Amino acid sequence: MNSYLYFAILFAIALLQSTVMPRITLLGVHPDLVLMAVTSWSLLRGAEEGMLWALVGGVILDLLSGAPFGVYSLTLLIVGFAAGLGQRNMLRIDILAPIIAIPLATLVYMLVIATLLKVLGWDMAWGARLKAVLLPSILVNSLAMPFVYLPARLLHRRVGREAIRW
Repeated sequence: MNSYLYFAILFAIALLQSTVMPRITLLGVHPDLVLMAVTSWSLLRGAEEGMLWALVGGVILDLLSGAPFGVYSLTLLIVGFAAGLGQRNMLRIDILAPIIAIPLATLVYMLVIATLLKVLGWDMAWGARLKAVLLPSILVNSLAMPFVYLPARLLHRRVGREAIRW
């Protein structure tokens, strides 16, 4: 499969997350599509390919956001690596695995972003913000995960065992 297709998929997901998803609010938050895509691909294909998706998706999010460049890339790389460690044959066929993985991925994602922004001098009430956003984000991402994981699993099956070549 052509690497341009992977880039187009990630670009579309990141663009959708940056433009449309802020208008769709559930429990005061919106689903993190790139996080779910990276977690899904990492579970299906392993840490190496998951980190490729994390890097590309993260750079696109960094370019589209107002946050310091690299915050999303670094955070998604960490999540992609960790989720890829859980890759097993049974995870590819079990829909419960991504639903179990995404709460932990969301927790790590939000804590790393908050830490990086704090280190970079962004001043916010992190404790109150995390409390108000963390639990709803975990719930919303968990509910939305099947809608991201199932298409990723179809793509994984179509690609087969061949590695992505960017």
